[in-house]
Amino acid sequence: MAKPAALPSEAKSIVTVGDGRGFVVNYRGNRLVVTAARCLPHLPPCRGASCHSAERTFPALISALGETPFVDALCLFADPVADIALLGSPDEQEPYDEVPYDKLMEDAAPLAMADAPERGQAWLLSLGQKWFRCTIEYAKELDGPLWISATEQPIVSGMLGSPIVSDNRAAMGICCPSSVSSSKDHNAGGPNPRLFRDLPAWLLRDL
Repeated sequence: MAKPAALPSEAKSIVTVGDGRGFVVNYRGNRLVVTAARCLPHLPPCRGASCHSAERTFPALISALGETPFVDALCLFADPVADIALLGSPDEQEPYDEVPYDKLMEDAAPLAMADAPERGQAWLLSLGQKWFRCTIEYAKELDGPLWISATEQPIVSGMLGSPIVSDNRAAMGICCPSSVSSSKDHNAGGPNPRLFRDLPAWLLRDL
């Protein structure tokens, strides 16, 4: 099945984050990266506001998709239960950095965000950077996370942090494939973070 014209032909919205992926969104003119919390090498300090941004800055964490991470990123939010994190530009970047965070983001194409339907169709990006179809659903009465089924290709671990995208190119959730291993069904899985459920309110407020 051919993808809709609204989906990017190249994965300009998606970046490498650690051993997984993330995707770029726009917030008040700043480009932030939404990813799975498991893509971080470790969680930042468990305090409402760290005294020093260095405590929440991860060196060599992100890069263009398919490249070895070499750009620092600041963790703005992390929820290990929902498995979601939000990254931004470090407060201070060393002048010797060849490609700092902001320069990397210049080539990115931010994704819009939207809530998912109770049940509907969506797109995932394979390791070969090809979009393929899947079915998504969630329990609206429970304000639940997303579940994936009926994928055209298997869901594999390298897709961790990839966006779950609607036909009109809006990110609705994050693919977190570790949950499929126990069922041995690699064409289904969940729970996956649902953006309108698991992202911080301050980010969603401006959408």
